[in-house]
Amino acid sequence: MELDWGLGEYEGTGEVLLPVSEVVVGMSEPLAGRRVVDLGCGTGNAALLAAGRGAVVTGVDPAKRLVEVARKRAAERGLQAEFLVGDAGSIPVEDRAADLLLSVFAVIFAPDARAAIAEMTRVTAPDGVIRLTSWVPGGSMMTITQVAGKFMSEVFGGGGQPAGPKPFAWHDEADLREAFATHGFQVELERHSISVTAASPEEYLENSARHPMAVSSAQALASRPDGDELGAELARQLLVAVREVNEDPAAFKVSNEYAVVTARRG
Repeated sequence: MELDWGLGEYEGTGEVLLPVSEVVVGMSEPLAGRRVVDLGCGTGNAALLAAGRGAVVTGVDPAKRLVEVARKRAAERGLQAEFLVGDAGSIPVEDRAADLLLSVFAVIFAPDARAAIAEMTRVTAPDGVIRLTSWVPGGSMMTITQVAGKFMSEVFGGGGQPAGPKPFAWHDEADLREAFATHGFQVELERHSISVTAASPEEYLENSARHPMAVSSAQALASRPDGDELGAELARQLLVAVREVNEDPAAFKVSNEYAVVTARRG
């Protein structure tokens, strides 16, 4: 089942990830007059940054609630931007309509990666650019996420192993080049890093509990007769994990590399 990103409160995560949108939008300047599509716009970080630089912006997200949040944020800032409900498998934008297509930690969650790549290349103008971000495995933040994923997989019959075909490696330059080459695009990749801080490991977990993934997991566990026990065990395992990867003994800090992927027609 595809995750409902409208669950919980993604707004806090959006604030944490704002620096990544600033990096990606900064790499894409100048933007005045350019047509920008923010795919998986969430609360509108990248879309609003681009609109503030004079771009003609369309934000697209599958979660209706987040689209409404992004619209409200644009209105509060006096920015002109269009926000539409839609997903990466069927972007509600005409062929070759985007001079710049951005996707900050969004398209990487598309159920069908190759269909999403086909759609992104379809809506990108002949001289346009696609720029997306993806997490790089191995960092502290990904370690925490993997603990939760393994636990849920074991509880619901996955034995700790992902079901179905191997997920597309959005961080892998060779895989990206092969997938985009099918559509006549060349790919470049560079790495950056982001850190997340909190007063303590416990505060970090409390904040993380409002993320759509965490809320979805909590709902799934609550549907079981042993849901309370399972929820407590997951909380215990997560606390152990965040303490192990904590980079700041006086408070809490975790870091993770991410890839900025840029694709253009060859």
